Amino acid sequence: MKRLLALLFLFASRVLAGGFSFDPQFTPQQLSDLGEAMAELLAFPNLTTAAPSGVAGFEVMGVAGGLSVSSRERWYRYAVDEKTTLGLLPAYRVVARKGLPWNLDVGAQYGQFAGEPFWGGELRWSLFEGGVILPALGLSGSWTWLSHPQVDFRVGELKLVASKGFVLLAPYAGVGVRHQKIEAFFGDPAPRWHRAQGDRTVVLAGVVIHPLPLLRVVVEARRGAFTSYFVALGVGL
Repeated sequence: MKRLLALLFLFASRVLAGGFSFDPQFTPQQLSDLGEAMAELLAFPNLTTAAPSGVAGFEVMGVAGGLSVSSRERWYRYAVDEKTTLGLLPAYRVVARKGLPWNLDVGAQYGQFAGEPFWGGELRWSLFEGGVILPALGLSGSWTWLSHPQVDFRVGELKLVASKGFVLLAPYAGVGVRHQKIEAFFGDPAPRWHRAQGDRTVVLAGVVIHPLPLLRVVVEARRGAFTSYFVALGVGL
């Protein structure tokens, strides 16, 4: 509940300018940790069930995300100009999805982290629509990119998600693989470009709540190298 309240506070607050500034103590190993943290927070969140939207289906959501992080983490202290709230490092985004034929959905996200914009795209394919007993199964692939004068970051994910719909809510869970790459310009006294990349298994779980027709609230937790939390409010068909 504490994490949820923190995310709701972050969602309601104004996004303040931040950015990246590398301390002389920042190291290539900390760049790898920064890449893992950014991947956890910025990768396209699931925030939906495995069932297809259909050709007429769509959804648009405002999303607040928070990465659970200690302010003592060196990659955070020496590189990121963004404050935490109740132990959460925030990112904000808008997610839009549109249903297509052949059980496909396409999505896009646009958001802000540490005062810097990021973009992403997603393609989802419903493998099985589910039934009275069996859950729906879906496969999705996504890509996210953030570019800054000192930082270039990219992350891609492939996920398998299962969900089961009920009258007012639909829980879901999934597992995936992720590849992230980060390049940054730092170093003292002679700065230069450094690169770090890696792969990670990801697990996630969440629930979609429909309090009113066309309205949806989604809560999600995701775990890779770090743990992140998301709260979304949106409309859809």
